[in-house]
Amino acid sequence: MGCEILVQDVTVHLGNKCILDRVTFTVKPGEFLGIIGPNGAGKTTLFQVLLGILEPQHGRILFEDDLHKQLAGSSVIGYVPQARQMDPEVPMTSWDFVSLGLPHKIRPWFTSKDRTAIKEALRLTDAESLSDKMIGKLSGGERQRVYLAQALVRNPQILLLDEPTSNLDPGAQEKMAAVVARICNETGTSVLFISHDVNLIARYAHRILYLTKGHYAVGTVEEVMQSDVLSNLYGNTVEVMKKGTKLMLVSDADDAVSSICHHNS
Repeated sequence: MGCEILVQDVTVHLGNKCILDRVTFTVKPGEFLGIIGPNGAGKTTLFQVLLGILEPQHGRILFEDDLHKQLAGSSVIGYVPQARQMDPEVPMTSWDFVSLGLPHKIRPWFTSKDRTAIKEALRLTDAESLSDKMIGKLSGGERQRVYLAQALVRNPQILLLDEPTSNLDPGAQEKMAAVVARICNETGTSVLFISHDVNLIARYAHRILYLTKGHYAVGTVEEVMQSDVLSNLYGNTVEVMKKGTKLMLVSDADDAVSSICHHNS
């Protein structure tokens, strides 16, 4: 079961640049929050704060009313970082890779509970058939699901996923997002999912957090993806247009705007 996350007035400066400016939002247990915005908007910085890697200059984060310092780095949080390179010759099966998410265990000393946890993590990510395959030989989408299984193996209450669909083909992106949404619904895990693709996020997330230039907007896709809301965030005119079911952002003043929708045609 997930836990409630309260991010309250979090401010982060790196050098003279304000990355996050009094960002405030709540994630309910079992909620899927999509986090979008252009490069350099503070998405990964926010995760670093949630993980306890970076200390904000102002504000605080609470997990179920407890200061996050007590929980960051524990089994409460499962984390999948941005895409990692994998040596195709690495002699490790997917099962063994997922097992690395367990605390200080190697195969001969796994308990039946450990083995059950590994199997369940592989099941949740639709990766059971990959169990005995060498991880370096998997496709990008398959490998990302195994990475996700490793993050799930300790049954976390919160999942932080940093661009888990980047560099994947459209089918693998859709599969990954659908798997995450099912995990959220089935286990009640609270999910924060960073993406550059608002059209993908719009199909699965309960709400979105849009970050840019230190500012933010949070709400449903319908609430946030409005011309007036985004124009206010960017400080110049942004038009939100629909082409069928696809969202398109148009701005003459900021090329970063169009990157939020460029992945899907």
